[in-house]
Amino acid sequence: KENIEDLSRFLKLELISDVKKNNGYIGESLKLTKKTANNILNYAENSMTETSDKVQKTFETLTQGLTQNFKEIQNKSTSNLNTLQKLITDNEITITAAFTKNLNSIVEKIEARMKQHEDFMTTSVAVCAEAFSHMSRG
Repeated sequence: KENIEDLSRFLKLELISDVKKNNGYIGESLKLTKKTANNILNYAENSMTETSDKVQKTFETLTQGLTQNFKEIQNKSTSNLNTLQKLITDNEITITAAFTKNLNSIVEKIEARMKQHEDFMTTSVAVCAEAFSHMSRG
């Protein structure tokens, strides 16, 4: 009987208070776990939102940069094309003028040579006619 009384006293004094304390610790631990879990979830949500915003800003910056670069390339290409067209036109004018000048020079030289030839032929024919005038025709 003494053992039962000692056991009963131990249960009332020691074990019940320990169980109550443990229940309190478990409750606090659950509260801390819940609070920590909520903090982790909030942190993850905030991190994902920030990351999403950063990615969005990066894409917008990239899009703006690419658009600007393409506009600059287009403007430079247009400028280069216009410059090339002007050079082609200038070169065509220069080539045409040089060709016309050279052609006129060749025509003048040919005409001079033909005149020389005609003068020579006229003179030769006249000399031949004079030389052979005594021969009969026919």
